[in-house]
Amino acid sequence: MTTRNDQFANFLGFQTEALEPMRAANGMAADAFERLSRQNYAVLGDYINFAVEQARLPTETADYTQYLAKQMETARLFGDQLVRRSQEYMDILSAFQVKAQTAVQTATQAATQAPAGKAKAA
Repeated sequence: MTTRNDQFANFLGFQTEALEPMRAANGMAADAFERLSRQNYAVLGDYINFAVEQARLPTETADYTQYLAKQMETARLFGDQLVRRSQEYMDILSAFQVKAQTAVQTATQAATQAPAGKAKAA
């Protein structure tokens, strides 16, 4: 005969078992959020640096030809930096994808093995 205390303990066990995959997913989401936020912060810094450089160019050049050459060089360097940043985004997403696939496989294995183990125990 099971008592209310046994039922409550069983309920807590079932709840923990059911929510464990969500806890792991939440941890992965928090890691991804942090990495993407830091990456966004870095990209924003690149944009600010580019804007400041563009604003200062007229005061740092002697003539219009030099100004245009320097502006084109600054824009080219900024474009190269954005290409590197986009590759960094892809690296972050690839790492998240690997973690997510691993977590799904682990959760799937646990879910398929758990009923078999409970059936044997019963």
